[in-house]
Amino acid sequence: MDATEQAGATSSDARRGWLDEHRRDVQRERAQAFSVETRWSWARLAAFGLAVTVWYPLLFNGYLALAALLGGVGLFVLTVRRHQRVRRRREALDRLLLVIEETSQRSGGRVALVRSFERPADADDPEATPAPILESGATWPLTDQERDDLDVYAAPVGLFGLLNRTSTIFGARRLQAWIDNTCLDPKHIRARQEAVRWLDEHPAERLRLQAGAAALRREDEYLAALARAVRGAKPLPLPFPAGLLRGWSAASLIFTVVAVGLGAIGNTGWLWALLGLLAFNGSIYARLRRGLGDCLATWRNVWRAADGCAILARQATEDLPSDTDLGRLRECFAAVAPDDVLPSLRRRVGWSESGGPFHTLLNMLLFYDLHVASAILHRALPHREELLQGLSAIGDLEALTSLGSFAWEQPVVCYPVLTEERGLSIIGGRHPLIPPERVVANDVGLSARTHVWIVTGSNMSGKSTLLRMVGTCVVLGQIGCAVPAERMTWKPVRLITDLCARDSLANQESYFLAEVRHLRRMVLPPAGEAPVLGLIDEPFRGTNSYEQVAASVGVVRHLVGLPHLYLIATHERRLTTLADGSSAQNYHFRENLDANGLVFDYRLRAGPARTRNALRILEMEGYPQMVLDWARQCVEEGAEPGPSNDDPSE
Repeated sequence: MDATEQAGATSSDARRGWLDEHRRDVQRERAQAFSVETRWSWARLAAFGLAVTVWYPLLFNGYLALAALLGGVGLFVLTVRRHQRVRRRREALDRLLLVIEETSQRSGGRVALVRSFERPADADDPEATPAPILESGATWPLTDQERDDLDVYAAPVGLFGLLNRTSTIFGARRLQAWIDNTCLDPKHIRARQEAVRWLDEHPAERLRLQAGAAALRREDEYLAALARAVRGAKPLPLPFPAGLLRGWSAASLIFTVVAVGLGAIGNTGWLWALLGLLAFNGSIYARLRRGLGDCLATWRNVWRAADGCAILARQATEDLPSDTDLGRLRECFAAVAPDDVLPSLRRRVGWSESGGPFHTLLNMLLFYDLHVASAILHRALPHREELLQGLSAIGDLEALTSLGSFAWEQPVVCYPVLTEERGLSIIGGRHPLIPPERVVANDVGLSARTHVWIVTGSNMSGKSTLLRMVGTCVVLGQIGCAVPAERMTWKPVRLITDLCARDSLANQESYFLAEVRHLRRMVLPPAGEAPVLGLIDEPFRGTNSYEQVAASVGVVRHLVGLPHLYLIATHERRLTTLADGSSAQNYHFRENLDANGLVFDYRLRAGPARTRNALRILEMEGYPQMVLDWARQCVEEGAEPGPSNDDPSE
């Protein structure tokens, strides 16, 4: 273990120790909160019993009985509110413990799936996913080829699964958009790096923010519905002035109370008058019903989503700093966190979920739905932009906390440094999808002077992993994340890969044609100022060996003459002759053979490879000696395999 690995192990141990201690502190606080919640639960039950029974002994003293009843009800309401407050505190600590447990699964860079690895489905309705708050500037879209080559959405974890710590569809889609469209603008990369670094260096605040977002888990459908409702909110289409209707409903309430009271003591004429009022108000409500129903339908069932948004907004306002991109998000959350904005809207949305005969009676008497719809719109319409920005900020914040978690959990990371000169330098680069105990670090350096590396080596020696490590580090760097390396400097690149071509029946593409089209993007790169980084693994595998060599030589010669960066892995030794030691250089992996078979150290070395292992692997796997003899003969003669004169089949 070298000094960097030792430092990484020490840092991981320290962070794991901090996480364990933090978990114990939260568990103690949660136990205390649960104890207080239990006491208030019993107090709530006792207050209810008191409110129900305290007035009965005083039944014959009307005023005293009424005072006792009102006092009992007031005490019950007080205990309910206190119980709800401590329960919400206990639920917040439960969510925090959940997030801490998820973080412990990834502590030390362990490759474990915490959330989903799958690419989020595109929104059916564009209004269901608000636009981002934080800008990305110029971006480079990854194609399906790059996503497949770099295992971005691969099972069982994939790069997205490794990064994904989001609790909402907003956050998952924002993280996916960042990965699929990597930044080319240094200004925006640096801004995102600053935000991620703050979240990395403030783990307690990050965990609380993630716990706040966890209140929105399993609420994706209703969170999208809330966004649509806010965006589509509009004044009620009323056939009568709203003030007149509210005034009439207040008069109807007073009349109803009087009529019921007088009717109870025998004045039945008032009850007949009340029936007449019901009929009159019912005719008015019939004209209001459709418009009110359409309005309230968009707000039903979104109460829990609104509640989760309010929880996260309050937490973000408390924990986020006032500078960097996080400061912009804090402003968005602070605009909706006050009690008269999102919390008030949350309470009023809850009123829209009533129903049944009593609900119908309230509408016929008091136009209940009119008051509910007016109360909701009174909060939604004046604060529409603030609410939409608050919902948008959820996606940005969750994507950033995901990147911050990744940076904090990795044993060895750095924040890559942007340069003005074309090039890419990675010192001690590691692939994050390889467990830390198995990963081997390697260095890569491409520059304006030496911009092509030809990497040779036998099967399973590490060539493909090296290319994937480089591509993954570039993607992480260009989304503003820390990278698993000791140091990295680069100028943003347009990443193009050809590591694993596939045929396509749907596109009528053979394996070879698919690869030809992938490589063409590097041979004839699209116009643009940002340099291309091309990663090629065994060019033209889909054709015969002679034409493969000819085509590969032609392509590599051409790439050496282009002003872009290329890493080319190959088994073909003839490509190594194209390395002039200046524009193009040779590097290789090698293996050793011991009593247990082939042993790889996965270390990249200068120069071309001198060994091959294909026939040794056949021999280790017990292939017939005749097969091995024919194969060795063909290698020695430099001929294609074919039947010989001593073939026993002839």
